[in-house]
Amino acid sequence: MAGTDRIQKIKAWCIAIRPHGFVTTTVSTSVGAALAFYQGSFDIKLHILSMIPLILIHTGTNLINDYYDYFIETKCSEPMISPTYKQVKDIISIDDFYRVGVCCFLASVPFGIILSLYRSWLIFLIGTIGALAGFFYTAKPISYKYYGLGGPSIFLWMGVIMVWGIYYIQTGQKSLYPVWGGIPVSFLITGMQHSNELRDYENDRKNGFRTLPVIIGFQKARYYYYFLISSSYLSLALLIIYRLLPSWTALAFITIPFAARRIKTVYNAREQKDLISITHSTASLNAEFGLLLVITLIMSKFI
Repeated sequence: MAGTDRIQKIKAWCIAIRPHGFVTTTVSTSVGAALAFYQGSFDIKLHILSMIPLILIHTGTNLINDYYDYFIETKCSEPMISPTYKQVKDIISIDDFYRVGVCCFLASVPFGIILSLYRSWLIFLIGTIGALAGFFYTAKPISYKYYGLGGPSIFLWMGVIMVWGIYYIQTGQKSLYPVWGGIPVSFLITGMQHSNELRDYENDRKNGFRTLPVIIGFQKARYYYYFLISSSYLSLALLIIYRLLPSWTALAFITIPFAARRIKTVYNAREQKDLISITHSTASLNAEFGLLLVITLIMSKFI
């Protein structure tokens, strides 16, 4: 019986940490590593050493966000407890979300120190600020998600800065090159975050949560989604034209029909239920686009 309980608890924690969300971290880090490889530098040990603290911070962010969302949302006029916590609440307490989340953040510190000793303390500083950005996404007293600032934070920390950081760890070069190279996936990652807020627009508006869609209105928020998705492809085209990325990366354009379907879903949406799967579908687009970008960057080194 104890063995069965243990298995159930493991399964519950697998749900709680939302591993499917790690695609955003994986895409950004892979693009950063691929850009470094294209420039002639790649160390698999360094990459693994970089991935571990980022996954820990991402896990901690997910758990802490659910913890604070729980207390915010239970006080709402129309309570809407996190779907993740709903699935595991009979096995894992909400306080365990907080404790394990904090432990994940703390566990990332030794890796940050090791990487900083290898390169510079700039890595530790950036990692610390990024971790704080993840913690205070919903945590009080900042909770900047509810001031329409979630998207810009995701663009910076899970997009261009993460790509730049991985590139710097691999090459030791403080270059703007990975910043430019990381812009296409940064737009898509932000699009995924925005699609989540777009899906929750009605509930957020009724409960007084000032996410970006609530601030600018549903129609403008739809236009903003179109802008984020299309900007990924436009920025990629410009990077290829100006020879900042190799021409083989144009193969990522084969995902345009998939992007068009996501845009069509948002365009045709009339109710919140029409967008129930938009976050997952945008995440899959990000994975497909990012994978092609990584593969073509690696190919370009040999062709």
